[in-house]
Amino acid sequence: MVHAKYWCPNVTERLLAALMVCLAAGSASGEQGAAESIAGLLMPVERFEAEFTQTVLGERGELRENSAGYVRIARPRQFKWVVEDPYPQLIVTDGDTLYVYEPDLDQVQVRAIADALDGTPALVLTGDAARIADHFDVSEQTMNGLRTFTLVPRSTKALYTEMHMMFDEGQLAAIDIRDSLGQSTEVRFYNTDTAPNFPDNEFEFTIPPNAEVIGEAAGDVGAIDGASIGDAPPDPA
Repeated sequence: MVHAKYWCPNVTERLLAALMVCLAAGSASGEQGAAESIAGLLMPVERFEAEFTQTVLGERGELRENSAGYVRIARPRQFKWVVEDPYPQLIVTDGDTLYVYEPDLDQVQVRAIADALDGTPALVLTGDAARIADHFDVSEQTMNGLRTFTLVPRSTKALYTEMHMMFDEGQLAAIDIRDSLGQSTEVRFYNTDTAPNFPDNEFEFTIPPNAEVIGEAAGDVGAIDGASIGDAPPDPA
């Protein structure tokens, strides 16, 4: 079985791009058709918390990995993605710097958020979110009883060829992403909360004292209080 640490970063970046585009799209206005519809669904969502299962399939449909964890997001650019099983991994950004921490390697990758998402449609989140229609061809249909939006990036540098965002009774329920090699990533959300209360330091990060730090900003990064893999979501009521 392929260990997640060798190939999951690309999967993670696709998901990061997709979720942050979702959040940024929430303030869109003036667009027409499907782009306006998806923005309208996301408009009320300032914060988002959910548990997830993630399945990665190869180009022939073979299972590459099953994983599970939780995600926390605050508009416009704060993001925390925690994989708890089978290989722990933490991806967190305070809006400026992206940290990817892999405990089994005792390693932290540090990247400026703009560089981490360079060449992806997620760059829309740094400008006017109403530009979503400029970055994607968007269509809408009903699939398996869910309101489904298909977003095809216009950029040739995108990390994926298309993604499907599925909504159940107005809430984001799933994201499916396909890349240029035919690999697909399927994420299903549950125990969703669109009005969670986060502590002030939720999206900050403490670099472990003995961890190897990799990245162009490594020399300038110090430890700050905040996120850790042990910060599990509260049990559902």
